[in-house]
Parts: sequence; structure tokens; C-alpha cells
Amino acid sequence: MTVTLLVTTALLVLNLAILPFFVFLLAVALAALVARSPRALASDPRSRFLIVIPAHNEESGIQETVKSCFASDYPRSLFDVMVIADNCDDQTAMAAAEAGADVLERFDDQNKSKGFAIEYLIEMLSPSGLLETRHALVIIDADTTIDPGLLRAFDRGLRRGLDWIQCYYTVRDPDRSWRTRLMTYAFSLFNGVAPLGLCALGSSAGFRGNGMCFSTRGMRRRPWKSYGLVEDMEYSWSLRTAGEHIAFERGATVAAAMPSAGGKAASSQRARWEFGRGQIRRRFAPLVWRSAHMTPWDKLLSLIELLIPTMAVCAGLYLITAAANLGWVAMGESGGWAAWLLVGSTGLMTAALALYAISPFLALRLPWKYAGSLAFFPMYMVWKLVVGRKGPPTRWVRTEREPAGRAEPSPDPSAVSGGR
Repeated sequence: MTVTLLVTTALLVLNLAILPFFVFLLAVALAALVARSPRALASDPRSRFLIVIPAHNEESGIQETVKSCFASDYPRSLFDVMVIADNCDDQTAMAAAEAGADVLERFDDQNKSKGFAIEYLIEMLSPSGLLETRHALVIIDADTTIDPGLLRAFDRGLRRGLDWIQCYYTVRDPDRSWRTRLMTYAFSLFNGVAPLGLCALGSSAGFRGNGMCFSTRGMRRRPWKSYGLVEDMEYSWSLRTAGEHIAFERGATVAAAMPSAGGKAASSQRARWEFGRGQIRRRFAPLVWRSAHMTPWDKLLSLIELLIPTMAVCAGLYLITAAANLGWVAMGESGGWAAWLLVGSTGLMTAALALYAISPFLALRLPWKYAGSLAFFPMYMVWKLVVGRKGPPTRWVRTEREPAGRAEPSPDPSAVSGGR
């Protein structure tokens, strides 16, 4: 076998290995663009909700979150707000109570995470029968403001027979810094276009940890048993491999505070997301393959969703592969059908990345000004490599909050982050 044939074969194998990821991105983006919202129900809302806010040392911001929930455009008699003050050593519980929330305090030095807090709430409320009087739990992060129409959107979903719903989760104060603008764009892909497109393709959305709705009938079938670094994704995949469907509601949003300057807060958050995602991939890819509750089409989409690298890695793979493909063809070393395959593969990957990149502006009406945040994407790629070299976190750690009104920082590669 000649060197030319060896290199051509190697390039074709490389393209064949990564092309499914780009076809997946293209399909998701196209599906998101043509997805239609379900027809709204005309009758008055009637679902009863318990809004649950797990909080660890959130004294400074918990009242704003609680007040945001009480400002919902929904009959006040049909929802309650409960804060789980989880292992707090500040005045979170008192501040939440002063804002009008019911408060459940929890202390456990060994089991510290939102997953354990939610399980504790269910264990405490089930004997009283309180959960049986509610149609659904709504999980909201403690640094979040909610769309006033969120509960109405969830009510419509529940009355259509849905048991699991994830709304659009974005960034609060998106224009606070160049970094929050970058995260707003990244969240529009991971928390918006991806679940919207997957649902339109007949697959399932995934939970994003904030703005989640669990019907009580669904939780009776599939109780919460998730405690990992990314407990929301863990619960998502346990449901999906069991044949449950998570719907995406793009008509309402929750918006959470994000670190505007990066540093330690962003690094710990990113490490938890990245290594947590790796744990999910290793655990659930075999379960998806063996699931007796998923269709072959759903299995295919789900496996690619689990195995696809991050957008930073996909962009790097694209640049390397496209340069190798076109360079080899330009040198005249590969001709005929092989050259057409290499050029065609490059064109398909280019189209996929381009359409996926602009899909938030078309499918979600994200303002075009956030396209400028892509100028910081190379710095983000470098930053992720630096964070990845630090090794996996050994336990869940709360992301530190920033004081309000912090000035926009100067660009610094060590401070860049983005959506999952």
C-alpha cells in the first residue's frame, strides 16, 4: 500500500468517525428552525404547583428569587413556594421566610448537593400528604428570576398529559460583561436550540437543573434518585432510558446569575459540568444501547447526543479535518471519488457548524448583538483546556456569587466560560 493510499484512507476514516456529530448538529438546527409550538389551551389554569428552591448560603439573593416566584402571573391559591435551606451557616432560612416562602432546613455534613436536598424534601413531605395535593414540583435555582408566565406554560403542558418539562434556561443580566454575553449565546445553543431540535426530531429534551417541572404522577413512577456532579442530567437519562419523555417549553424562561469575571467561581462551575458530563456519558451510553423502552431512532439520537464532544472540541476537530482534507486534495494526492468525498465532507461540516451557530438568532430570536461574543470563542477553548488539566472535582461545590454591580472586566483567557 502506497503512502498516498495510506493517507487518503486515514483521512476518510477520520471523516467517517466525526461526520455523524456534524450531521447531528445540522439535523438539530434544522429541526429547531421548523419546530412549532403546541396550540395554547383556552381554559383557565388549574394545576397546583409547589415551587422548590434548594439554597445553600444564599442569604444575599434568596429574597429576590422568592419574590420573583410570587410575582408569577398565576392564581395565588394554586401555588406555594418552599425554600430548602440546605446546610446553611448564614441567614438564608430567615431571609427566605421574611420574603414569604415556607422554609425547610436540612443539615447533613456528608451528603451535600441539590440532589440530596430534593430527595430530603420529598421524604419530609410525602408522609404529610402535601405532595398528593400538588400536580407538580417546579425546581428553581436560588440565584434565579422566573418568567411571570412560567407556571401557566407548565400548566398547559401538564394538561396535555406531559409529566416532565424543561423550560428555556438563560442568563440573568446578559449584558453585564463580555463574558455573560458569551454565556448567553452558549446557553441559547445548549439550553435552547438543542432541546428544541431534539424534541422536534422525536427524541427527548434533557433537564438543565433550573426551570424543571416534575409531575407528581411521574415522580411516583420514577422517584428522584440522583446525587452526582450534574444531578439534573443524571435524572434526565435515568428517565429517558426508562422510556419517559421530557418536553421542552420555549415559551417561558428562567434566568440565573452567572459569574461575570470568571476566576475561581467559573472554574469550579465548569469543572463540575465537564467532568459530570463525562460521568454521565460513561454510565448511560451502555444503558441507552440496551434500553428496551427506546425506539431505534431515539437510541441513535441519544447515543450521538451523549457521545458528541463539546462545541469547543467539535470546532477544533473541524479546523484540523477541513485543513487536512482540502490540503490533501489541493496537493493532488487524492483524486476521483476520494477527493469528492473529502471535499463533500468538508462542505457538510462547514454547513452544519454555520447553521448551528446562527440557529439561536433564527429559532429563538436571540438578538444578533450576541453574535459578537463569538470573538472570544478561541479564548474559551484555551480556558477549557486549562480547567480540564486540573482534574475532576471530588465533590459538589456551590458556585460563589458575585456582588451586584461589578464592573465589566478586561478580557482574560483565564476568565472565559460558557454554556455546557
